[in-house]
Amino acid sequence: METRSFRKFCPVCKLGNDVDALICQHCGARFDDGADAPTTRQFDEPFELTEEIRDQVTKEHTPPSKGVSLFFLNKSEPIALRTEEEFILGRAPDTTSEPIVDLTQFEGFAMGVSRRHAMLRAAGEKYALIDLNSSNGTWLNGQRLVPNKAYDLPSGSVIQLGRMKLIVSYVHPPQKTRSSDP
Repeated sequence: METRSFRKFCPVCKLGNDVDALICQHCGARFDDGADAPTTRQFDEPFELTEEIRDQVTKEHTPPSKGVSLFFLNKSEPIALRTEEEFILGRAPDTTSEPIVDLTQFEGFAMGVSRRHAMLRAAGEKYALIDLNSSNGTWLNGQRLVPNKAYDLPSGSVIQLGRMKLIVSYVHPPQKTRSSDP
């Protein structure tokens, strides 16, 4: 039985690849020998939700009447407004059937955002945040999340995807409509 050894590790996702690979088979990152090659070492920088940031969130980000808005820190215009009960935060390929907030245009790749990084899901009167086993991690108000576990996501929270920080604002998540009441 022949075994193949993996000797080249991706600088982005840290997974093993064939020694002759030019592109990571797991995340699609290029293998560059130059100094500009991406790395995840900087993604573990701690983030602290200070009172100053919390005040900024409550003063500058008005929640939508329906759905959830996403903002960058220090910006008052939303980058996305979603009304689905469940959607993905990530970098979308050209063809996808699931609802996704595509962060590609906001330098998602350079900021360490995975293609399917995290999910927001309506959970009663609030949302839940789930890390989808992302390469560079997800944080909620400065606390790193365990992958595939749902965490309560209060309005005004700061989500960090890799190095990208977003503020979440909502009043109530969309509710499933009942077809008929007795």
